[in-house]
Amino acid sequence: MDEPAQDAPYHILVTNDDGIESPGIQALVTALREVGEVTVAAPCDQQSGTSMSISLDEEFRVRATPAGNCVEATPASAVRLAIRALAPESGFDLVVSGINIGANVGEISHMSGTVGAAMMGAYLGIPAVAASQDSGPGDFEHAAGIVARFVSELRRRGPETGIVYSLNFPAATAAETRGIAARPMGGSYFVIDHEEVTGDPGEEAADAEGERRFSVVFVPPETIPAGSDTEAYNEGLVTITPLRFDWTDRPTVEALEGWDLNALLGESGSGG
Repeated sequence: MDEPAQDAPYHILVTNDDGIESPGIQALVTALREVGEVTVAAPCDQQSGTSMSISLDEEFRVRATPAGNCVEATPASAVRLAIRALAPESGFDLVVSGINIGANVGEISHMSGTVGAAMMGAYLGIPAVAASQDSGPGDFEHAAGIVARFVSELRRRGPETGIVYSLNFPAATAAETRGIAARPMGGSYFVIDHEEVTGDPGEEAADAEGERRFSVVFVPPETIPAGSDTEAYNEGLVTITPLRFDWTDRPTVEALEGWDLNALLGESGSGG
């Protein structure tokens, strides 16, 4: 692959799922302005856990703010709108989502609005990066600098379309960072569970008889796959995991082709 011209404008769309006022996106924008021309289009408020859900309202409201374009929509819809309606004439070269407050390693990635926003870029044919950092004490500027250098290297090499490069940072300063590793997705550094809430529910609606209440709890996993991004992240490494928009498991497609699939039609089937 020929390396792209470094003197041509490089247009980067920046978004997130924590809301446009999040310190993570602000640090990211500052760092990426050293790499290319940045356009910000992010949800106006908190949208964590929305994955790649889209807003189907007939009308989208976008407000210009000092931080960028504030979109009243999900992260994925903000990206879709920006690519279709807010892009420069030559289009965006890259979508960068983050820096999320909270890691998105392993299977948690499927639920992440940060990763979902980047996936929308991949779906629309634009290479994308998702960046997340542990919600403990950390240094967004340090993580943002690494993302900017990674993006600069992607620009030099020419990133593959259909891929989201998911970067995850432990809560660590530059001096505390142990290294960077490329790893496949695997496991989960926490499991989302539910527990029933007991006791006085306080003021309840008149028709709430028979109602049960549950709260979300986060519990540690029983096991973590060896060699996975979750394992490396828990060991204090920055992880890079390339994710495909296409979720197809091709060996299983081949296995299913060995079934007598037409028999599933039953007697109503038209096959003879």
